[in-house]
Amino acid sequence: MNKGTKEATNEMTKEKGRKDGNREVVSDVFSMLMQYPEYALDIYNALNGSHYEDPRLVEIVTLKNGISLTVRNDGSFFIGGVVNFYEHQSTHNPNMPLRFTIYYLEYLKQWIKDYKINLYGKKRIRIPTPHFVVFYNGIVKRPDYEVVKLSASFCSSEQAGEEAIEVRCKVYNINYGRNPWLAESSRVIDGYGIFINKIRNDIDKGMELKEAMDNAINDCIKANILREFFIERRDEVRRVTELDFTWEKQEELNRIEHKADAVCELLEDLGEISQELQDEIYAERDLEVLSKMLKLAAKAKSIEDFRAKLEEMKCCL
Repeated sequence: MNKGTKEATNEMTKEKGRKDGNREVVSDVFSMLMQYPEYALDIYNALNGSHYEDPRLVEIVTLKNGISLTVRNDGSFFIGGVVNFYEHQSTHNPNMPLRFTIYYLEYLKQWIKDYKINLYGKKRIRIPTPHFVVFYNGIVKRPDYEVVKLSASFCSSEQAGEEAIEVRCKVYNINYGRNPWLAESSRVIDGYGIFINKIRNDIDKGMELKEAMDNAINDCIKANILREFFIERRDEVRRVTELDFTWEKQEELNRIEHKADAVCELLEDLGEISQELQDEIYAERDLEVLSKMLKLAAKAKSIEDFRAKLEEMKCCL
């Protein structure tokens, strides 16, 4: 990471509020990585099958509600006239096409102003083509790849297929082991996936979050995985990762509680639930087991029927 790159990113990496689902965080490790042109270019090349090597071809553009990157060659501002908007999330958000639309419109307003574009002239204006991508690494299972469309949010479907506007957002699951082709093509995606996976594995083994973070950072440095980044930004990485994992754990606990509530609500329609059974349901920490409980409760004919099928299920686990 050269001195010029580091200095150029110092101003951009000041704390900035960003809403993500129901949380507000100052940043996350992935967005910190995206502030470095060489890392942004690495991901761009992986997604597009290109082989650009000069990070000076990358112009980082910071918007109010997110980060986008624009890549230009020596003869024009953008490769193929494309402006890319990338965002990382640990929670699936079906409203990303709408958010990206807002980002793009804000970008166009800025672009029109910067280049003094005449919107009322007779000549057709050629505007940058948007490319929207979400990198997902939440704990809730999602597909390796999906496309989310703006039209899915439209109020009326009477004229389906005739919408005046459509926005498509590509969503890539970058959890460790998912989309291996992307990890193989991008050292940034691969390194980030390894870092997060190390922390999650250590936490699952009973390690405290702060110790797990330090172990993951040290392991990455020793293994030359995004080494310079973790050395330079260690304190920031620890701080934002702690925020992310604390929020992630709370979200998991909320999902567990809501699932247990749903099981008990269904059983209440069948009769009185004993305190012992309630305690057993709320003591379960595995979301998949709770999902199976919910299906059993939906099909049960009585509390006794549910209890019997629950015992059968436990024997099969």
